[in-house]
Amino acid sequence: MSEIVKEVWRTIRNKNIEELQVKYDDIKVYDTYCRDIIKNGNYRISPPLIKPSKLASKEKGGVGKDLSEGWGLNFSIGCAHGCIFCYANQIHKRRLGKLLSGIPWGKYLFVPENFDEAIAKTPWKKWEGKEVLMSATHDPYLPQLYGYARKILETALPHGVRFCIQTRSPYVLRDLDILENYKDQIRIQVSIATFNSRLYKTIEPCVVSPRDRLKIIEEFKERNIKTGVIIAPIFPPNELRPDFLEDLTGIFETLTEVRPDHVFGEILHMRGSNMRLIETSLGEKFSKAKLNEFDEIAGKTFKKLVSKYDLEGDWWPEYKKCI
Repeated sequence: MSEIVKEVWRTIRNKNIEELQVKYDDIKVYDTYCRDIIKNGNYRISPPLIKPSKLASKEKGGVGKDLSEGWGLNFSIGCAHGCIFCYANQIHKRRLGKLLSGIPWGKYLFVPENFDEAIAKTPWKKWEGKEVLMSATHDPYLPQLYGYARKILETALPHGVRFCIQTRSPYVLRDLDILENYKDQIRIQVSIATFNSRLYKTIEPCVVSPRDRLKIIEEFKERNIKTGVIIAPIFPPNELRPDFLEDLTGIFETLTEVRPDHVFGEILHMRGSNMRLIETSLGEKFSKAKLNEFDEIAGKTFKKLVSKYDLEGDWWPEYKKCI
């Protein structure tokens, strides 16, 4: 590609980014509050970048989530979103141990110092035609990570690797150019826990609003790129959002306008330290028995709403009783 063509391409891309920033003011706000990290640094990542993932179909030995074909790609330790319901904190702290001791979830982020080397040593052709989840333990489009995900996609997509990109960041819109060129290999998904502003500002304070996440889906839908929405984690009734049915119905009513290709749903997970963070933030405690009961109620409600609003959807039961 000549330098003139490259410069024209860069000019068009920068113009598209500027237009998106005007269209979604939350990009600027998100960029500001998502950078409040008190501990950052580097670590060495072991190639290949793609590794086995348990978020596969049951037929492949996974937990039954249709988010990959048994493969995942995580390339940072920590996540600036710091959502109180996330249990990735325990995963990261098992890996780095004392280095992260006492540092709150959402306040540390480590990126691979040997990233280029790991890309070069990953035999991308091995995963030709396979779907890979990016990412499970962090958002791949955090402001601090922008550029990392793009480099992965630029390298892997020409080799035929398929991606389920799981993000809540508007930064993914900056890569519309490359993603549109490989639309048959891409699935873009966002998650929404609630439309209730009091609740989502408490449980995920460093993420753009749920409705702005759906704007991301709309952009990709316009380009005929496969999309999905995960309604999760659905919280049991609580003081901030007493009526879960009203909340869930409101989400589905909006989804009928957006029309994602697929909708998934699941309740709050009880994992590691996340329940302590939830109890502290909400001032309420959810017992395993209560969650077990709610899992069954929410699952039946979800399935009824999927049918009522004529959407394609699957419920992920948290407890075996509901499987």
